[in-house]
Amino acid sequence: MNGTRTLSRRRVLAGAAALGGLGAMRALGVPRVLSASDKANIAFIGIGNYGAANLRELAGENIVAVCDVDWRDRSQLSGKFTPAIEVAAKHPGAKRFDDWRVMLEQMDKNIDAVVVCTADHVHAHAALTAMKMGKHVYCEKPLASTVDEVRAMVAAARRYPKQATQTGIVGHASEDVRLIVEWIRAGAIGAVERIDVFQSDWSSGKRYINAYQDCEHIGDSVPVPEEVKWDLFVGPAPSRNYNPMYLPLRWRNWQDFGTGILGDHGPHFFDPVVWALELDYPETIEGDADADYSGKAAKEMFARVSHVNFRFPARGNRPAVAVKWWGYDTPPVPPGWKKEEPLPTGGGIVYGTKGVLVYGPVYSSVVGEKKQVWLLPEEVDRQFQRPSRTIPRPSSHWVEWIDAAKQGKQPSCNWEYGGHITELCLLGNIAIAHGGTTLRFDGKKQRFLNSESANAMFGRKYRKGWELPA
Repeated sequence: MNGTRTLSRRRVLAGAAALGGLGAMRALGVPRVLSASDKANIAFIGIGNYGAANLRELAGENIVAVCDVDWRDRSQLSGKFTPAIEVAAKHPGAKRFDDWRVMLEQMDKNIDAVVVCTADHVHAHAALTAMKMGKHVYCEKPLASTVDEVRAMVAAARRYPKQATQTGIVGHASEDVRLIVEWIRAGAIGAVERIDVFQSDWSSGKRYINAYQDCEHIGDSVPVPEEVKWDLFVGPAPSRNYNPMYLPLRWRNWQDFGTGILGDHGPHFFDPVVWALELDYPETIEGDADADYSGKAAKEMFARVSHVNFRFPARGNRPAVAVKWWGYDTPPVPPGWKKEEPLPTGGGIVYGTKGVLVYGPVYSSVVGEKKQVWLLPEEVDRQFQRPSRTIPRPSSHWVEWIDAAKQGKQPSCNWEYGGHITELCLLGNIAIAHGGTTLRFDGKKQRFLNSESANAMFGRKYRKGWELPA
């Protein structure tokens, strides 16, 4: 069994409702039939840093176009950020664009597939436009920035099943994640009733998480560098002045552009347990944030330190599961963990009736190589008979997507599956914003039962001219 989800009728209807006009539209483009020997013509929207990594993994295909909004060189950027201009220089045959809308329009007939690696708030707009034009689409995680956008993308994926979709939860293809799923299902630790999912040291958190007092000066007018196409970066978000606090990457913790630490790393670490235990919607969600998270900061940014408690109902013969998210914080060390060894900086601790399974940052795991999975205590590890591999091992997350496009099928982390994980993280952000309130969620109605203000956060208003594709 892979990570593909089969949507219930209620999910399909909810997605169609979120799509609005898109739910009833016809595809304007038809995907070109690709054979196994063909090289796909791929266009990239966002090629700096993580976009550069995506492009590198797909460099064996035909890179026909690249788009970015920040063309500054390394001397103008701080840290280890990979500049888009350096990436583009390695692919002189690819046409360069600032505006992805112009790129898709001009290059339409020359594009088979699109990779979206923009700021979170543009994911749905770019990805849905490409889907409407008949392209296979790989979209970075989180799949979108709002619940409504996620549901629109899932509905579009179902409407165009011949177009392969993949969510950029790259660890999904790793040996670690597939071992976790196989081991939990084989009963390595018994029945699972409690899980801690955490990211204690946000990899670039010092860049992403600005001091809350930055909010007091963020509206000050600062000249926009010539190489930065600021209005195109803002895209569907409300207009605001440029400030170097946003770029590069610092946009992640601003509500207009990113989804915070939970949206950034949550998909990686929820993936193994959602897959292994087939977790659907939670019954209740409760969040909290650090004490300083108030005032203008709470209106502009995501919390630095946060916790979310999800309560998932029993499923068949499986018990209910309590899942706690620890954002920029560390959960208690599990029994049996070697005291001299620190916990991984991110991952999960899965508590079962027979033992504990710990996993680390699975997104860095090499395909085919186990690196970040432990069974506790040692006796459980020694006695557990490793099961046969039952889940296919792709050569890479990106190749799995391209192969699916050529074979007319869907990869394992398609938008139905990746959309559900993204939605869980976004619901968690809503719970953090309603700190102290236990939100009751109805999986059938796909809405909160006791908070209209929480339901109101499922969508957002878009700047004129940047409405979601219809």
